[in-house]
Amino acid sequence: MIGAAIARDGPDYTRRVIRAVTGAGADMTEPPALRVGPSLGVGAMAETFVAQDADGVTRVLKRMHRHCAYDPALVAMFEHEGRLLGRLDHPAIPAVRAQYRDASGVPHLLLDHVKGRGLDAVLAGGRVTQATAVAWGAQLLDALDHIHTRPDEAGEALEAVHRDVAPGNVIVRDDGAISLIDFGIASSRWRDDPERGVLRGTRGYMAPEVVTGEGIIDGRSDVFVAAVLLYEMLTGRRLYAGGATEVMLAIAEGPVPSAREVEASVAPWLDALLERCLAKRPEERPTASEARALLRLGR
Repeated sequence: MIGAAIARDGPDYTRRVIRAVTGAGADMTEPPALRVGPSLGVGAMAETFVAQDADGVTRVLKRMHRHCAYDPALVAMFEHEGRLLGRLDHPAIPAVRAQYRDASGVPHLLLDHVKGRGLDAVLAGGRVTQATAVAWGAQLLDALDHIHTRPDEAGEALEAVHRDVAPGNVIVRDDGAISLIDFGIASSRWRDDPERGVLRGTRGYMAPEVVTGEGIIDGRSDVFVAAVLLYEMLTGRRLYAGGATEVMLAIAEGPVPSAREVEASVAPWLDALLERCLAKRPEERPTASEARALLRLGR
């Protein structure tokens, strides 16, 4: 099938539209006609670009690094992201519009564009109000609940986990709501044993069972990290900061912190909820649905 892709063959390559042959793969679509703009950022496995589709709608094009496309495990991760996003349907999760490989076999994803700033950039200016933190926390937990409970097409539980709920992956949109992006290391029943023994994620934003490699990683692992973000929104301070070893030890073995000890204005009920969500043992944490309900009830 014929479609559009990117060619890096000159200084204006990001603004050119060329033709390519799609590669084979599960859930592949025909490459759409795109006008590709400047880079939005470069990650470990992929680079993202602003792009406009044939209707002039602004999208995000995520292209796997060419050298990563030679690794079947990394390709499986990348294409699992597209397949999982194609199954999710939530206002805080950008939709996938196309998933394809170019003529050389490099995987691409075309996603909805989210206008806003990363939560990390927002928190660089200090803490937010408790009302704002609670609202954003409830929206994030609602998106996580959708991820954790969404079934596959046959109605079977997908058991999906985001696994990287870091502040750079939470976007505070221009309309004031939040979006959760980057499902690159997400797991699900479609990919339920991702790279055993490999630690992936963002330092300071992993649950104890992820850091230690002990126990089951499920939705409650995401709840732990959502609580880390809520703590940081309320206090304006990093919860787990320092070198890699120091951070991992604090997450795995350190005491459960009190937000009220850092910021006295934090309500007691909210501090108690954080303590539950930050429990070392997953079975002692609420689910995303339970934590969201408690946040909205204010107790």
